[in-house]
Amino acid sequence: MTGTLDCLTSAQTKLLEEYKFQNKTFLPSTFQKKPAQQETMEVVVGEWNDFFLQVRRDIEQKLISGRAILVIFKDINSLRRFAEELNKQKPNINQYHGFLELLDEMSPAERQSNIQKAIRPFTVTLMTRAYGRGTDFVCFDKALVKYGGVHVLTTFLPEDESEEKQIFGRTCRQDDPGS
Repeated sequence: MTGTLDCLTSAQTKLLEEYKFQNKTFLPSTFQKKPAQQETMEVVVGEWNDFFLQVRRDIEQKLISGRAILVIFKDINSLRRFAEELNKQKPNINQYHGFLELLDEMSPAERQSNIQKAIRPFTVTLMTRAYGRGTDFVCFDKALVKYGGVHVLTTFLPEDESEEKQIFGRTCRQDDPGS
């Protein structure tokens, strides 16, 4: 199941054809998809430290309001570098108690546990772009909904519309708010 059949690249369409997919069926969601609150995209041009400080500042702003933040990185090296620096320069928010990670080397049980924990107030989760596609973050926390839901923060420009749509689809799930 995917909500991105309408914006596949020609290479993605060709791949489906190679595997003999001939029909596409579009089913409406059982939820009335709320549009994510769009926020101004800030592009950081400069040194890595400028990038780190801007992303950390964005995390702090969302933590202050009690949000859950999914921070998505292009690759594992970017994630690890950021995580190392975040351990040194922690957000200055009382409710911040470290971050979660979603990594390929985790056991399936560990990964599933972190996916469930990620959608709680005052939670920061670092992951690579692969987890921005198809990972089902479900909110069962009424306080998080009250605080504004999940905030998705990408640290790179998605390669195509399909990837962007999938990544931003990690928020506003099951009629919940988000940005």
